[in-house]
Amino acid sequence: MKYQWFIATFLSLVVISGCEQEEVQKQEVVEANTTVIKSLKEQQSEQLEREKKTPTADSLESNYPDDIPRGRLPASIQPTAYDIHLKVNPDKPTFTGTVTIQLNIDEPTSHIWLHGRDITAKNVTLTLKGKEPLSATYEEVDVTGVAKLSFEEVIPVSQAQLVIDYEAPFNEALEGLYRVKDGELNYAFTQFEATAARLAFPGFDEPAFKVPFTYSMTVRNEHKAFTNTPAVSETDLGNGWKKIVFAKSKPLPTYLIAFAVGDFDVVEWQDIPESDVRNFSIPLRGIATKGKGHRLTYALKNTKDILNGLEQYFQIPYPYKKLDIVAVPDFNAGAMENAGLITYREQLLLFDNTISLSQKRAYMNVHAHELAHQWFGNLVTPVWWDDIWLNEAFATWMAHVSNDKVYPEQKFKQALLDRSLNVMTSDSLISARQIRQPIESNHDIQSAFDGITYSKGGGVLSMIEAFLGPENFRAGIQNYMKKFEFGNATAQDFITAIGEKSPDIPLETIQQAFNSFLEQPGIPYLKVELSCDESKNSSVAIEQSRYLPIGSKGSTDQTWKVPACFKYAIDGNEHQLCEVLEEKQQTIELPEQGCPAYFMPNADGAGYYRFSMSSDGWQSLLNHKASLNTREMMSLNNSLLGAINAGNLSFEDLVKVAPRIISSDSEAIAMGPSSLLSFAYNEIVKDEEQKAKLAKLNRDLYGPRLTELGLETKKNDSVNTIQLRNSLVDFLAQEGEDKVVRQYLTTMAVSYTGYKEDGNLHPEKADSNVISLALKVAVEDLGTPFAKHLKMLFDASNDGTVRGRLLNGLGAVKDPEYATELRELILSESLRDNEIYSILVGQLNIDELREPMWEWFKTNFEGVKERVPPFGQSRLPVVGRFFCSAPMKQDFKKFFSPIIKDLAGAPRAYQQSIESIELCMAQVKHHQEDVKQYLSKQ
Repeated sequence: MKYQWFIATFLSLVVISGCEQEEVQKQEVVEANTTVIKSLKEQQSEQLEREKKTPTADSLESNYPDDIPRGRLPASIQPTAYDIHLKVNPDKPTFTGTVTIQLNIDEPTSHIWLHGRDITAKNVTLTLKGKEPLSATYEEVDVTGVAKLSFEEVIPVSQAQLVIDYEAPFNEALEGLYRVKDGELNYAFTQFEATAARLAFPGFDEPAFKVPFTYSMTVRNEHKAFTNTPAVSETDLGNGWKKIVFAKSKPLPTYLIAFAVGDFDVVEWQDIPESDVRNFSIPLRGIATKGKGHRLTYALKNTKDILNGLEQYFQIPYPYKKLDIVAVPDFNAGAMENAGLITYREQLLLFDNTISLSQKRAYMNVHAHELAHQWFGNLVTPVWWDDIWLNEAFATWMAHVSNDKVYPEQKFKQALLDRSLNVMTSDSLISARQIRQPIESNHDIQSAFDGITYSKGGGVLSMIEAFLGPENFRAGIQNYMKKFEFGNATAQDFITAIGEKSPDIPLETIQQAFNSFLEQPGIPYLKVELSCDESKNSSVAIEQSRYLPIGSKGSTDQTWKVPACFKYAIDGNEHQLCEVLEEKQQTIELPEQGCPAYFMPNADGAGYYRFSMSSDGWQSLLNHKASLNTREMMSLNNSLLGAINAGNLSFEDLVKVAPRIISSDSEAIAMGPSSLLSFAYNEIVKDEEQKAKLAKLNRDLYGPRLTELGLETKKNDSVNTIQLRNSLVDFLAQEGEDKVVRQYLTTMAVSYTGYKEDGNLHPEKADSNVISLALKVAVEDLGTPFAKHLKMLFDASNDGTVRGRLLNGLGAVKDPEYATELRELILSESLRDNEIYSILVGQLNIDELREPMWEWFKTNFEGVKERVPPFGQSRLPVVGRFFCSAPMKQDFKKFFSPIIKDLAGAPRAYQQSIESIELCMAQVKHHQEDVKQYLSKQ
């Protein structure tokens, strides 16, 4: 769910000329016939055999299962096409529909398993070819949405048409077909990934069942309706309703179907013109709730360049007939890559002229992620959810790689590396999941959408790309796309396709390296020792293990097939050597004569691993940091901090080397030491006198950098300068307790909110890059009266960005009485479902409020749970990550252990939270004395 990931002017009613319509239909028929599970000739042959046998009910034998399929449905009954008609009025609590599904039935059976949840079936008929319709009873038999159709006679092997008339409620938890109220108007949106299409229509809700869809919708005359394809006709029914018929789709799985209904603003943009990759233009529209359409300009204007960048990489045209981008006010995910109708949390699309750099980057990244999905996931779809990384890891990786060329000043490849380095914290847990995690049941699907899939997956792809060479890797991706377009594929299909275009490296080597990282959790830890004899022959001894932090109960006895590249300099000349590291211990002879001045174990930072070195090795790298690029320094930072967290280096060691790192011009490098300094400030040091000393140390280390840059954002500042200033202001305002910085932010927050003046928002008086932080600091320093002013502004706004900023401030309230009042907002309608985390997380982050919030959370758990989609409930145990003491660990276990089995996908998150608490306690214990001794000298 991914971050991941997510056009000329046409009227909402698209009319195709007769000749064009005929050609479109011909093409769609060809494409559909190439993607259904059996070819037309095979079906015709099988049908002749069926007719010869003319089986009776008594003579039929079947292997079709009787047991409820709580994982994958039986493959012996397969859909080949859908026709969906919905009647939708968002002002009502329910909607109605008719779904018609063409089936191949390959096993005789008296029942059919399919998916449906909270569906009330009114009429169910199955019509075999040339036969009279048969009635069936519909029963939902499992809470995950497995349904059973039962017939009074055995259905023979045949082709058939299944028709189900039904009614269903709009979902109340941001999945399936759900309602959102914005202003005074109601709207209907969908979120179907991974298993929520079954809330909107009965069907075969699995990615392997990828077939064409046709759609029609009956809606109120004042409403507009959208789905994956353009509208081809609209008929006024004369009773306040109209019927809209849409074009037939390309083959799609159910989770990529989408609908939107309501009184929308629709912004018709210029077509995305033809290119050297594509010989047709793409209609582009922006869709927002009433009154917000004018704020779609930035998102629409920049879509062309992002899409063209992806097409240039793939050398495959955008696969669909139109592109609509939809701003959704309340949305559980960041965005969803529905084919041709991509939905986004509105903060990612709706901007004014005060847009911040972080908002621009979030838009660029998420938009590219979702557009990349139009190829990864949509054009080629995984067979099953164990290969969801083929969607999410690739969309994550592809978005950054493509955007790095489209927006070179944004340095998106650095951002990709930053994500893979950050996820190593989760991957160092012994309870971490592997990228390609087996999915045995519907419950397991919920846990597959996490940082391991997205960010570790993206990091591993970067490593393989670097090892094979970018052009070979790109040729492999293009090979994969063309082989499986409009169909389904597995991980091994992908790896084979990559290997077919990598002439210099055997396929077996590629398979072993890939699978080594896909099918086991954890981070390789390379202990590297460089030696040079009297004859100046150099060698590198490498010992491989699993990285584990202080306090881990895991085993380090684990190895990978690591495609590692090393960088070193001899006599002023740089060299690079790449090897697949297969053994626990091995020695590599450097081919050049001479002793390296330095040895970088992770060239270009491309490898997904950490390394450790001797003190001399670290020093030589830092002494030659000018020879290392930013990505290499980021990798060095991460491995250095990893060594500290593993107990191999001390807090004082970090403080000694920190100035040499902090002096870097790159934000990605300079802020590296701040993570351990923040941990020391927030978790290790509790004594007020020592806390003040640590804050002063933080100011001494980072203050001069902010002085160089200045507090004010300047018109011509580079992206890196803005990012560095933002990070410095944040760190110094909080862990540095810098009074000047805090006063600057508080003054800004007062001006922005019109506090004690006109009481209105003044965006022009704030730096949008830091205003969210400024509101938080102002609440801390001005107290409850200012917080109540923010609450008044919040109640008056329906702008997702503004509401998010104000909630960030309200989450910082420390006054126990007002904090108690704010907690109740979590269960109130005044907060959108996607906003409840601001207060929850804000108070869990405050020492004085952590336990009161935890007590409230336990008491109101059922109410919180109702506001979280079942797909997201697996993450509820993540609240434990805010705890760092034995009593809190025990209380956390006491509360969650009896209920954890009832939260789909949550057992792993539960175990990870317990492990995180234990590791936090171990880190505090290990570093406490070292930090105390260092501060006592200050």
